[in-house]
Parts: sequence; C-alpha cells; structure tokens
Amino acid sequence: MAQTYMIRRQNAEFKTTSTRLASELSTGLTSDVSKRFSGDFSMISSVETSLTALQAYKSASNEAGQFATVMQTTLGLVQDQTTAAVSALLLTSNSASHTQIQNTSNDVMQKFEVVVSSLNTQVGGRSLFAGAATDGPAIASPTAIIASLKTAIAGQTTAVGVEAVVNTWFDALGGGYETIGYLGSTTSIAPFKIGIGQEADVSITAADSEIRDTLKGLALAALVSEGALAGDISEQALLLRNAGDWLLTVGDRQTGMRASLGSVEAQIETASTQTASEISALEIVRTELLSIDPYDTASELEAVQTQLETLYALTARISRLSLVDFLR
Repeated sequence: MAQTYMIRRQNAEFKTTSTRLASELSTGLTSDVSKRFSGDFSMISSVETSLTALQAYKSASNEAGQFATVMQTTLGLVQDQTTAAVSALLLTSNSASHTQIQNTSNDVMQKFEVVVSSLNTQVGGRSLFAGAATDGPAIASPTAIIASLKTAIAGQTTAVGVEAVVNTWFDALGGGYETIGYLGSTTSIAPFKIGIGQEADVSITAADSEIRDTLKGLALAALVSEGALAGDISEQALLLRNAGDWLLTVGDRQTGMRASLGSVEAQIETASTQTASEISALEIVRTELLSIDPYDTASELEAVQTQLETLYALTARISRLSLVDFLR
C-alpha cells in the first residue's frame, strides 16, 4: 500500500510538472511567478498596474474618438443643409410667385427636419447633443417646434413682426426653445479622460448659440410653408430673404465650431497613439520579466517525460509480481 501510494504521488507530481512545462514552452512565459521573483512582486505588479491604467485610457480614447467623429459628421451635415438653404433663400426676389415662395419654403422645411433629426443622433445609446442627459433626444420633433412657433406668431402681419417673435422664442431665457425645443441638460457631458492629465472636451450641445441660431433661421423660412403671412407675397419673400441673410452669418460660426471640434479630435488621436506606444513598451517589459529559456524548458520537459515513462514501466513490472514468483 505504501509503495502504491508513493507511485501515485510521484505520478501526479510528474504529470503536474509536465503540464506546467508544456504550458510555459507554448506561451514562452513562466507559470511560477512567485518563484521567478522570490516572492517580491513589486516590479511586475507595477507593470501590471500601469498596463491596467493605460488600457482604461485606451478604452476612453476610443469612446471619445467615436463620439467626436460622429459629432463632426453630424455638424458637417447640418452645415451642408444650411448652405443649401442659404442658396435657395437668397435667390428669392420681390417678383417671386406664390408657387416659387412655397416651393422654397417647403424645401427649407425638409432641411429643418433633416437637421433636427441629425442633432438627435446617438452613439452607443448616448445622445450626442443633449449634454449630460445622454439617455434622451436633444431636441423636440420638428412638428412640435413648428406648432409652437405658429401659435407664437399668430396675428403677425409683417416679416419684421414674425422675426421678432421667432427671435424671442429661440433666444429668451426660459423662452420657447428652452422649455419646448431643447430637451437636453444645461449641464455639459463630462470630459473623457484620455490620458494622465489629459481630457477631451466634446461638450457641444443643441443649446449652443451656433446650433440654436441655425434652427432659428431654418424655422423662420419654414414657417411660410405653414401659412405665415399668408396672402402677402412680398412680406413672405422678405421673410425668406431675411432668413437667408441670417443663416449666411451663422455659417462662419458653424465652421469655427467644427474647427474647435477638429482640434479635440486631433488631441484624442495624439493621446491614443501615445497610449498605444506605452502599452506596447510595457508589454515588452512584462514579457522580458516573465519569459523563460525555451531550450532549458524543453530539456527539463524531456527529462520529466522520461521519468514519467520510467515510472509507468516500473509500475507495470511491479503489478506483475506474485508470491509464487518470489518463492521460486
């Protein structure tokens, strides 16, 4: 019984050692970290901690990069729609017919709807332009905004009167845009931590003046298609031209906003490259700290396998022994 127990114990030890050595040979890394560092894990622990932090920064940079890229694309679409609307509105002359005015206004209404829809874009379930309120849309539907504006301008008979009301609706503190139009938070989304001491601020919201004024100009022209100043073609034409002039001034501010966002995108890209480089360097250090000598390990594995085969042969021979053979 004692001999059987000893053989079983040796068999288990050889198998465990063989498995360990085979694993080390395939990965090139030691599986006995404690033995490698004699119980002092400070160096490898420091490397692992740094790698964990860098991986977190890498993840944040990827998220920030995706957020900023989609935001830039959306703002590009908004600017394209605005530019197209300006071209159509500024061509509206005093001699424009009712049909021409309605067609132009209908076209701007469609652009207004596209802009509102794009500003409600989400990335990974998070709204881009709603500030800290990322779980919902940034802006109310075009129908809701236009309906509120129609009610507000009721009774106005001149382009100047309609403009004054629309300006108040969009700009006044606690006015229509802040209570009905903008559904996001007044608190900006927190900056993304993309590196040690580095943050990416992508806090553009639909409450910002550039976007608010874009929506104002488009809505001003779109109201004509909804019956604003009905029956007075000259005032409708004037309203469309004024809306075009307004949107023309907004264009430069849109470009500035996109340029600022572009700088943030460049910052994120630089931080991502730096983080990837640091991760690569630390992974090399970790590999060097944990690597094994493949020749020595292969030799040791072969020796253990030979011992295991010898043990199997010895076990088989012992199992054939009998008292009769011994007495002979």
